[in-house]
Parts: sequence; structure tokens; C-alpha cells
Amino acid sequence: MKQTTTNREQRHSEAGFSLIELIVAMAVTLVISGIAVTLLSASFSLRSREDRKSDAIADVRRTLNAMTREIANSGYGLPSNLPVNGIVAADSNNTSIRILSNSDRFNGGATPDTPTSQDEDVVYRYVNDTATAQRYVVRFDVNSSINGTSVLANRIDSFTIHYYSQKVVYTPTAVAAVGVPTCTNSDITNVLTAAGGTAVSEVSPDQATYIVLTACVQLGAIGQAGQVGYQPPTVQQLTSDVQLRNATAISF
Repeated sequence: MKQTTTNREQRHSEAGFSLIELIVAMAVTLVISGIAVTLLSASFSLRSREDRKSDAIADVRRTLNAMTREIANSGYGLPSNLPVNGIVAADSNNTSIRILSNSDRFNGGATPDTPTSQDEDVVYRYVNDTATAQRYVVRFDVNSSINGTSVLANRIDSFTIHYYSQKVVYTPTAVAAVGVPTCTNSDITNVLTAAGGTAVSEVSPDQATYIVLTACVQLGAIGQAGQVGYQPPTVQQLTSDVQLRNATAISF
């Protein structure tokens, strides 16, 4: 009898999990794995979204920097028959600007009296291509002997050029004041003299001495609100001020 009891206890100690225990363990494992996969997927989605946002903003910043440098030099060394500030009014508006400079005027260039050399007659234009649902800024070099068109920013949702006769201060438009953020109304408002207090209106491009560039990048929502991995829409507005240093220079 003692030997029989010992054998039973040994068999019981060597027994594995029951079927119910295995099912419960598998269910818990599946639940934990599902949560881990969901969180990992959300993490990858967030990283991808932030990368796209960073790339788009970097493109716009590079574009604004390039435009600011070239526009600031507009009007350099121009003859008196051309606009003093170097901006061609007929080809300039709130989404396009054509700038002239005569950079080889004093360095023995081939055409020292006219802006006909490369990079002396440049057009920047914001293009809203509804056919392809793309929006971008292009730079066109009128005097280039080869293909003078280059795309500077291809992930931009709004772009506006403002022309003023003096330095101004302003307030960026609240792009997310009501409802879903959008670049549709992204711009500047409450434009005042540099000292503040007096409203300033825009002038004809060929009369401008101060320019404000505004741009906006917009990314739509990912997922649904209240669910794991949801990312709300986001909007980033950027501005750049340009003082036309040659606007009051003496033409020859």
C-alpha cells in the first residue's frame, strides 16, 4: 500500500498542463502579442509621420532661405530704365515674383549694362497643380542657356508674397483657431509700421522695399480619434522677411 501511494504521487508530479490551462495561456499570449504589435505599428506610423513633416518643413525653409537671399539682392546695379528695386511688376503678384539684378556690372562681365547673364533675371512661382493635386515652388532662370527651371519645394500647401513700402510687423494668422487645422487661411494679419500702431497696406511690387513671404505645410490625420495610433492633423506656418537693400540705391 505504501508503494502504491508513492507511485501515484510520482505520476501526479510529472503531469503537464491541462487543456484548459494551455488554452488560457495561449489566449493571454495572443492578447499581449496583439497589444505589442499595435503599439509597435503606432510607433512606426508616428515616426513616419514626423519624418514626412520634418522633410516638408526643411524643404520650405530651404526655399524661403534661397528666395530671401536672391530677393534681398534684387535691383543691384540696374540701369535707370528698370525698376529701382529690381522687381518686375507685370510678372509679380501674391504667388509669383520676378527679380532683376546686374551682378556682373562691376566685375567685367559679358553684359555689364543689362541683366542678361545667368541668375540675373529670376522668377519664383508657387504652382497649385489641381490635375495632379501637387503644390510646389519653382525657380526659373530666364537667362539660363540650359533648362533653367528647378523645383525648390514640392510639399507645400500655401504660399503668399506680400509687398510693402516700409518695414512692417505683423501677426501670423491662427491656422487652427476653430475646428480642424488647415493651411487654407494661413497668412499674416494686423500689419503695422515697424514702430507699431499704424496699419500698413500693400503696394505695387515695383514700389516695394520690404517683402514678407508666408508658407504653410499641412499633414492630414492618421487613423481615427480615440483609437491607438491616432495622429491629429497638424499645420506648420513659416514666414520670412526681406529688406530690399538696393531699393533706394542710385541707378546709373
